[in-house]
Amino acid sequence: MKILISICGEGFGHTTRCIAIGNELSKKHEVKYAAYGKSKDFVEMSGGDVFETYPEIRLSGKNGKFDVKKSIFNSDYHPARAIKKEMDIIKDYDPDLVISDCKYSSVVASKVLKKPYYIITNQNCTKTDKKEKYIVYPVMEILNVINKSAEKVIIPDFPLPYTVCEYNLKLLENLSFIGPLIRYDVVPEEISDEGYILCVIGGFEYRYKILELLNKISAKKGLKVKMVCGSYDVAEKLEKIKSKNVEVIPLTTNMDELLKKCSFVVCHGGHSTLMEASCFGKPVITIPDLDHPEQENNAKKISDMECGIALSYNTIDSNLEESIEKMVSTTKYYENSKKLMNLYLKNSGTDKVMDIVENGL
Repeated sequence: MKILISICGEGFGHTTRCIAIGNELSKKHEVKYAAYGKSKDFVEMSGGDVFETYPEIRLSGKNGKFDVKKSIFNSDYHPARAIKKEMDIIKDYDPDLVISDCKYSSVVASKVLKKPYYIITNQNCTKTDKKEKYIVYPVMEILNVINKSAEKVIIPDFPLPYTVCEYNLKLLENLSFIGPLIRYDVVPEEISDEGYILCVIGGFEYRYKILELLNKISAKKGLKVKMVCGSYDVAEKLEKIKSKNVEVIPLTTNMDELLKKCSFVVCHGGHSTLMEASCFGKPVITIPDLDHPEQENNAKKISDMECGIALSYNTIDSNLEESIEKMVSTTKYYENSKKLMNLYLKNSGTDKVMDIVENGL
């Protein structure tokens, strides 16, 4: 079978779980990807064969604030251009199946060309009381019309009631919880605590304040921190100010080695990062982008399960240091995170991908 995996390249979360799927399916099938920008580069770094496409959205923000309006209605992206490009890719490659991870231009192209398609998503009904709902809700209604047309909608998360993205979901008849999709093997005997904080904030400039603040706390408290930046530009800025206890890592394809040995993770609340941390039994401090309902909901669920601490970007100057101290001294976060790891070992989405593709299970 020939399979095309099409990736929304905004952040690395979609990319990493698509690599996990591709690695598994390539054991028995021919797999190629459609991606763009840093996502395309990362797939190629990981050994994937990639067709280059165009973005249909472009994440935007400033000073820790996510701008949903500008991200969706942005002159830097071209949905029609993306659809045309992906129709050309599908005609050229002629796949038997298209798997789209939140890349809806590929879904439209597949439907026009009468190719079967699966959709991977961790949000189809993002609940919020903020003004963003007037944009988010109509968009989600449109996307759910598309979701219902798919052969299957795959949710790469734990089963209910442990679903991290639960507050971003509306149940559909063709929706299937398959378990987390991560790139790595989790071997409990290999997991340890070498006493460093792993910071996975991502390469968007509007999050830079978090990295600066964590760097200051590291210098003040003598804390070991490893910062994965997701951007060479951000890494270069950090190298100029970093404390002696901070290691700056622009990009990595070996996140598993960092996760295995860290004490806990500081991240922004993206779904894939939370999945990887949870599968390795590591608690998290989440700092969602302001006015980013999906990340805020993920962070709330992690907090509700007591697998981590959710903070607001508006108050991190006063409570990030305190939260780090609380994390270090409170065992419940580690114990509950270990429970999620054990649940993952019984519910690995990667193990189920082949059955879904071959048998529609």
